[in-house]
Amino acid sequence: MPDFKAVFFDVDGVLLDSLPPHLALCRALNIQYGLGLDIPDIAAFKRIARSGVPISPMVAFFRAVGFPEEEAKRGDHEYRMHFTKRYRIPVFQGVQEMLQRLTDSGLYLGIVTANTLTNIQKPLKSAFSLFHPPCVFTHDTTEGLPKAEAIRKGAKILGITPSEILFVGDQRSDAQSATDAGAHFLGVTYGWGIAAVKMSGPTAGSPDEIAAWVTHRVRPNRTEP
Repeated sequence: MPDFKAVFFDVDGVLLDSLPPHLALCRALNIQYGLGLDIPDIAAFKRIARSGVPISPMVAFFRAVGFPEEEAKRGDHEYRMHFTKRYRIPVFQGVQEMLQRLTDSGLYLGIVTANTLTNIQKPLKSAFSLFHPPCVFTHDTTEGLPKAEAIRKGAKILGITPSEILFVGDQRSDAQSATDAGAHFLGVTYGWGIAAVKMSGPTAGSPDEIAAWVTHRVRPNRTEP
């Protein structure tokens, strides 16, 4: 049984229920750019994501719904500049309680995401303070550092091995990043890209299930790095 000392999280589809506003942005830009696309609904997009089509970082998301390359790049710029100003991005129910429970268990919390710091910090609100600041890795603060390298860097910062880190994500690419880093992986099935019936590893169907799964596998032993 692994003895986790840290839990790192992907954000979109794991902590933030951000798929509806992401698709709303695509619809708005589809009209603005005059593309005439049929933007998928939530269920259809999840089928795209679960088929293995790349959906991250955001320029890949635009490509996945049909944006041509130049418009995908334009949309990515619009997303980084204005997304959180124009759209409400809610957290999934139970996220705050889950993060607090893991913190109270003596675990360090980190973030490894292809999103930007502004786009995650504002929606997370007070929950953001529960993350260990040197272990918050975003696309803009690490110059696009691959997730596997970010996990390894987080382990070095904390003075632990990657095998003592659990990475929680909602895409198969997240699982591969954890494997490449030498960390463990827990997939969430309420997010964008993972279906429980197709995952060989452990999964969680809610933030509460994440907390329960993790706290049954940890022995509190925390010292400041």
